[in-house]
Amino acid sequence: MHLEFRNELRKLMGGKLVTVPRVFMKGRYIGGADEVLKIHEGGKMAELLAGIPTAMAGRVCDGCGGVRFVPCMECSGSCKLVNDDKMVVRCPECNENGLILCPICC
Repeated sequence: MHLEFRNELRKLMGGKLVTVPRVFMKGRYIGGADEVLKIHEGGKMAELLAGIPTAMAGRVCDGCGGVRFVPCMECSGSCKLVNDDKMVVRCPECNENGLILCPICC
């Protein structure tokens, strides 16, 4: 998982280490997979989703295919760059997986 997202999730969960999936709606913690399934089976999901904009069905981003991340354009996903002193350094643009947020949809 992207380090920034993992840190944000940890902060939202009061500093605890948590596993995914964790679902939040309108800034409120809903639960994990089991809790969400119970809400859905209980017919309450539509109520929770009311007012949340939906993506256009059948449309995905041309840049990332809907996954929100693409390989870093600076280092081609290697996380490494050669600086002016001919030293290999960590790419400052990408995450630990060599990915950046899609510049088209994010």
